[in-house]
Amino acid sequence: MARKKNIEKSGLENQVGHLLRRVFHKARGRMQKKIAETGLSPMQTAAMTSLRKLGPTSQNKLGRRIGMEPGNVHGLVDRLLKKGMITSKFVDEGPGLHILDLTEEGQKIVDMVIPLGAEANKETLAPLSPEEQEQFMDYLRRLL
Repeated sequence: MARKKNIEKSGLENQVGHLLRRVFHKARGRMQKKIAETGLSPMQTAAMTSLRKLGPTSQNKLGRRIGMEPGNVHGLVDRLLKKGMITSKFVDEGPGLHILDLTEEGQKIVDMVIPLGAEANKETLAPLSPEEQEQFMDYLRRLL
């Protein structure tokens, strides 16, 4: 009987990673639908939103802020540069840094995207009461 209980508790429906991944895919899908007309990905909008909040910042710091692997940040930055959403300026101080900033067009797009992200969040959290939403978000932040 104890083994059956352990098997039941170890099912996918009880695995944190599995549940988080499924919720992530739902949330990401909602965000992608909201921002489809911009031609940007959710990670690109996350980077641009962070730049809007932080102001000019290093590529390294931006990557840490949005939780992206250093090897992947370079590609994300290249794509945003090609789309004319950001600028990159090399500052030769010490080891040297690439300082990123939003272009005027990037600022316009991110100002449009921020409320869309809020709408996507609202839709994702809709099954929860306002109190549960706050608690859930608090739990997620604590798990980081």
